[in-house]
Amino acid sequence: MALSDDPASVALFLIHGWGFTPDFWQPVRARLGQVEATALDLGFFGAARMADRPAGRHVAVGHSLGALWLLLNPPAECVGMLLINGFARFGAAEDYRQGVSPRVIERMARGLDHHPDDVVAAFRGRTGITTPAPGAARAERLAWALDLLRNADARAACDAGQGAGLPPIRVLAGAEDPIAPPAMTEASFLGRVPVEWVEDGGHLLPLTHPDRCADAITRMIAEPCPP
Repeated sequence: MALSDDPASVALFLIHGWGFTPDFWQPVRARLGQVEATALDLGFFGAARMADRPAGRHVAVGHSLGALWLLLNPPAECVGMLLINGFARFGAAEDYRQGVSPRVIERMARGLDHHPDDVVAAFRGRTGITTPAPGAARAERLAWALDLLRNADARAACDAGQGAGLPPIRVLAGAEDPIAPPAMTEASFLGRVPVEWVEDGGHLLPLTHPDRCADAITRMIAEPCPP
């Protein structure tokens, strides 16, 4: 039995990435129609909203940092996770050379102390977005998230799968992603999690390829329910 034959009847739980807000999801939500969705706000440009959760069974969708956060904080009654431009670890380690050098992340963290808006603008430019940030950057929240990106590691949880309390996981990744390149994606999941590649996709698939993202969400909803 599928989670639902009607995607509009299934709740979604959405978590955005570093340097963005819940509005990031609007193009995807528009393509899904009247789907009930709860979106966390990690507080990068205003008050954080971290406590909201969907009522009942739902599919969780995280982008970039939001994908890592989901793996570390699997919500109750989540029956499936879609990780878009996601990874199980971001910062490089002795056994994970495909990650980003801690020096790069630390340089961004130091920049937040004096010029947080510039650090955010530079990062957003690397992702390919041309619109300005939606407000003044909150350095303390951005620094909190950088610490997760530097140190957090969810690879063991992915290895254990549902035995670690995780629901079925799928990944949608960009073959031309400059932030989480294919080598990082492959090293994160080591073939244990199905990865669907968008050949011309970069790091902002929900903005550049909202149809592919909405389709991946709809297909996850249609998958058989976990026991």
